[in-house]
Amino acid sequence: MKKLLWILLTFLFFWGTNPTLAKEMVAEVGPYKLYKEDLQELMDRDSQIKELLKEKPELKNQVLKALIERWVNLSLLALAAKEAKLDEDPIIQKKFLESEKMILAEIFLQKSLAEIKISEEEIEKFYKENKDSYKIPEGVKLKHILIYVPKEAKAEEKQKALNRVKQIRAQLLKGAKFEELAKIHSDDTASREKGGDLGILRKGDTIPEFEKRVFQLKPGEISEPIHSPYGYHIVKVEKSYPAEIPPLDKIKNRVSEDLKRNKEEEYVKNLLKTLSQKYPVKIFLGETKIDGIK
Repeated sequence: MKKLLWILLTFLFFWGTNPTLAKEMVAEVGPYKLYKEDLQELMDRDSQIKELLKEKPELKNQVLKALIERWVNLSLLALAAKEAKLDEDPIIQKKFLESEKMILAEIFLQKSLAEIKISEEEIEKFYKENKDSYKIPEGVKLKHILIYVPKEAKAEEKQKALNRVKQIRAQLLKGAKFEELAKIHSDDTASREKGGDLGILRKGDTIPEFEKRVFQLKPGEISEPIHSPYGYHIVKVEKSYPAEIPPLDKIKNRVSEDLKRNKEEEYVKNLLKTLSQKYPVKIFLGETKIDGIK
């Protein structure tokens, strides 16, 4: 829906620019006028164009020519459609009304929501009232060695993998370096070159059967073979992290965004309630089931 709206806004922007707000005309087709400011605004808000010109600024003229060409083509087609009186077609007029409704609603909401302000006091209050929602679960920094076992593996293949894991674990218990064995044996390509390092794992981040065994380990301890849908793991916990609630100064932006979203939702809810009283809504379906709609 949002993507469609931007497309409609782009078309409206190109076709209906207010000449009093622009100075330098770039192109003209019948009643349609394209201004330099139009092109600049489109380029500024189109992330793909911005990224392209950031990497290859020498393509700017080509991009501008392509945008102008598209505008000209659309204008020509629009004039042809008007000459064919398509704009008088009831179906087309209905689409115009729907497009107008979407654009007006979006702009009205944007302007209305822009008036919502958040104070420092409100942020602090919201943080205190919702501290638990910002709680970071306990975690462990760990390394692992994975011996991959396909899901469809036969019993002999699984046993062979388990025996291999046990042999690796025996070497670790004798003093072999975990990082070196991980680089040699682990089938986890993402962590293998980092010596099996998985970073910090928080409760709730992984599958229950793996998490339960991992969080039973003490720092420095080498696990027994742990089975998961991926195969057999040997895990070493480097450090444990207790659950904590970050101080406000570390998550202030997140708290501010959450508060703003809450205020916006409440504002829209109240706004729609007020508008429905001002402009009576009539729905004629009642209890009738809507059959036949695909």
